Amino acid sequence: MKTQLSKPSRTKARYTEEYKQEALELWRNSGRSAAKVAAELGIRAPLLYRWARPKRQSNSSASESKSKRSVEELEAEIRRLQAENAKLLEQREVLKKSLGILSEAPPRGMPESNR
Repeated sequence: MKTQLSKPSRTKARYTEEYKQEALELWRNSGRSAAKVAAELGIRAPLLYRWARPKRQSNSSASESKSKRSVEELEAEIRRLQAENAKLLEQREVLKKSLGILSEAPPRGMPESNR
């Protein structure tokens, strides 16, 4: 009978926010590669990149919230677009009627124009 040994379970290391921030500062301020800084800290380089990612995303979401327009501005834009849409629909109907009139055969007895 063959005995199987189970692989030891690998527990996920937990790092505090303070530790993550210090590691990111060390990486950014040292001028060294992420791999070198990570090796010094005993972690893998992709972990540094992952820790840096949420910080960049939160900064971009803060700037997005500042650029959001107010409800009043958006409602005014909707009214303007609705008016423009109504005008374009009216113009379309006029053009459709014009095309219908111009497409009709000329009445009998009238000479056809030279095309």
